[in-house]
Order: sequence, then C-alpha cells, then structure tokens
Amino acid sequence: MTRAAADRGHRFGGAWTEVKLDAVHYYLRFFTRVLKDQPTPHQPFELWYIDAFAGSGSRRIDRTTGGLFEGEPLGEETVDLAGSVLRALDVDPPFKRLVFIEENRDRFRCLEEIAAAYPERNITPFRGDTNTKLQEIFGAPPWSLQHDGRGSHRAIVFLDPFGMSVKWETLKQLAETGAVDVWYLFPTGAVNRQLAGNFAKVDEHKQRALDEVFGSTAWREDIYKVKTDRGLFDEVITTASKTFTVDQIERYAQDRLKMIFAYVSDPLPLLNDRDSKIFSLFCLSNSPSQKALGLIRNGVRSVLKKFAGR
Repeated sequence: MTRAAADRGHRFGGAWTEVKLDAVHYYLRFFTRVLKDQPTPHQPFELWYIDAFAGSGSRRIDRTTGGLFEGEPLGEETVDLAGSVLRALDVDPPFKRLVFIEENRDRFRCLEEIAAAYPERNITPFRGDTNTKLQEIFGAPPWSLQHDGRGSHRAIVFLDPFGMSVKWETLKQLAETGAVDVWYLFPTGAVNRQLAGNFAKVDEHKQRALDEVFGSTAWREDIYKVKTDRGLFDEVITTASKTFTVDQIERYAQDRLKMIFAYVSDPLPLLNDRDSKIFSLFCLSNSPSQKALGLIRNGVRSVLKKFAGR
C-alpha cells in the first residue's frame, strides 16, 4: 500500500474484527483451491471476489509494546493491519477479478491506489452505494447472461456492512444468481438495539430499517407479544412487548435467510470485549448443485471448527 493510502487507514472494530477477517480469508483460500480446475482444468470458472463494503483496505490500531516479558518499557505504537481487500489479493490461487465497493471518498481513493499498485491484477474499484452497485454488477454481463447457476462465472461476495445497510432486495438478487457464495456479517447487536422493549418506542424510521433487514413486516408479530389490560378508568390499554433475546434474533435472521437461500450456515458469533454478541457471520448460497452445496458445507464446517470460540 502507498504511504498516502496508509495515512488514511481508518480505525474500527476490535479483536472480533481479526476473527471475522481470518475466517473469511480462510474460506477464500478454500474456494479458489476447490474451483481452480472446475468444471474442467482447461476451462475453469472465472472466479470473482466482490468486497461490498471495502473500506480503505486496512485498519489502524494502537497496540501496547514492551513490558516485563519483552524487557522493554511499556509503550504504544500505531500500526496498519491488512483488511479484507489486501487479504483477498493475497489468496492463492488468485481470483480472476476483484471488485471493491466503497462510498466514502477518502477510503475509495485508497482503493484506487491499491488497484494502481497491483497493475497485473484485474481490480475494479467502484464508488457509491453498495446496494445500487451490486444491483448494477449483477444486472449486467456477464452475470445477466447466466441463470440458475449455469454459466462460467462464480463469485464470493463479502457483505460487511456499516449497521443495517444491506437491503433484502440485494440479498434476493444475489440468491437468484445461483452462482454466488455470500458471507454476510449480520448486525445482530444493531438489530437488537432497534428492537425496543416496548414496540411503541420503535419509531417509523427504525421500523422501515427492520423491514429491510428482515425482508418482511412479520417481525412485528413474531418478536412482540401483544397484551391487553384495563386502565384506572376501565379504558383498554394495549402494549406490545419484545419477547426475543439476542440469540433468538440470530436464529430468526437465519430462518428468514433460509426463505431465499438453499443453504444458510450456522453463524459464527462475534463478541465484543464485554462478551456481548454484536455480529453473526453467515455463509449463504443458492446453488442448484447438490455437489456444490456439499463442498460449501465442508468449507464452512472447517471455518466454524477453526474460528468458533476465538
């Protein structure tokens, strides 16, 4: 990465971020190895990697140095760690094409510099809204020319959103390709915060956001229990109280995703430093091929075995 790009590395995440990145990177390596000679060694699939919330390519952290065991005084240094973009570029066998989407202007410039630093790679940075850009990519050739998983292209799409910004229609479009493995960082903690204990406190803006993330309005009846009481003057008082825990929200999201994907993995839960679940990392596929689904299950099983509980 160039110095200018490194200087704009942004700060986000925590220890759970490295678990997430390690898990996805592990699967990317599995994906390209398994498919490098498929369907035939002479005409293999063209493999794409699409990072839908690419950021700047790295993240900046402050870490403690020195200490008793190092025999040095305690100090602190600022370092840049490779994000999902640079990790994807490191995968071998390599992806045929890499697409990085980012809305923020400065972070997008970092992606342009990364693309320029790897002129031998087929890298396309896009600036704009992720949902719009994904719809444009999969609504145009070569993806629009293949249907129901039939065709010469396969992809991994990494959805690592800021909050609840992935629209259900985007997920449906990815499912309809039948040719895309999706790693989706579901915002379990953010959804839980939007779901107030009393439904009356979930304003219209939050309701619309929850409709988008669940792809339905049914969560109102599924997650809230309606209770009717009599008030002091015998008036009818109706309240709707939240009945779901964070774990139940995670399972509910999994069930909703199964409405559009043939395969939805068990989640890799990601916890903050207070051991609170903040994200649930799912792998999704709608491949019509049972052989392909079997391979995906094997790959995800390895990911969960290696990274669950870290």
